[in-house]
Amino acid sequence: MLQQERHSKILALLSQLGRVYAAELSVQLGVSEDTVRRDLKTLDELKQLRRVHGGALPLQHENQEYRQRHEEVDPLKQRVALAAIPLIKEGDTILIDSGSTCLQLAMNLPTDFSFTVVTPSPLVATKLIHHNNIELILLGGKIFKPAVMALGATTNAMLRKIHFDSCFLGVCALHPSQGLSINHIDEAETLATIIEQSEQVVTLASHLKLGKMSTYKVCGAHKINYLVTDPKSDPKLLNLFSEQGIEIQLCAE
Repeated sequence: MLQQERHSKILALLSQLGRVYAAELSVQLGVSEDTVRRDLKTLDELKQLRRVHGGALPLQHENQEYRQRHEEVDPLKQRVALAAIPLIKEGDTILIDSGSTCLQLAMNLPTDFSFTVVTPSPLVATKLIHHNNIELILLGGKIFKPAVMALGATTNAMLRKIHFDSCFLGVCALHPSQGLSINHIDEAETLATIIEQSEQVVTLASHLKLGKMSTYKVCGAHKINYLVTDPKSDPKLLNLFSEQGIEIQLCAE
């Protein structure tokens, strides 16, 4: 098997399994463990995986703090947000998460029918103050400054009193086998509570967030109903998400 073929096989297995081991790859690829280790080293240097002792993991997503970038308008995130709007129906109670894509969603919500928006994000709430057809609920609790959102015990207690038709979540990292994950444990707990209270879970993620892992798991991929992403997303990854029961919705190019 040629080196390029081995690399493709290693990356495909990593996408499917969430972790690969050098000893197992040696058997599957029919090469020595030394060859596998060299392959993993090369892929690590190319920033296509994260080499660890005994094997490899998907890349760790590096997330710039939201408070440092929330005023930036990213056309890709805007297109992803716009593609999610048809999932909102009249009379719904929805939750909009913190994050720049969710902020774009808030700024483009429909104005021709009424619904309720609940959010842990003061920035999202500010964008909706003058939206006449929206009943707006801002969750209380300690503000987690890197994400500019309320979270923790107080926030989670409020969340458990509300049933959401849909929640719209920004994504730090989403992997087919490892699910949705994030960099902070308290944020992971609040997002898990949101998902528990939601009939329909919608994740908003550009191709840059897919196939990645962060430190703290929020939920398995099977708990997600929709993935709204862009056409640059890897078709193999999208197929793996579809196999988990996730409906894929692509935004405009």
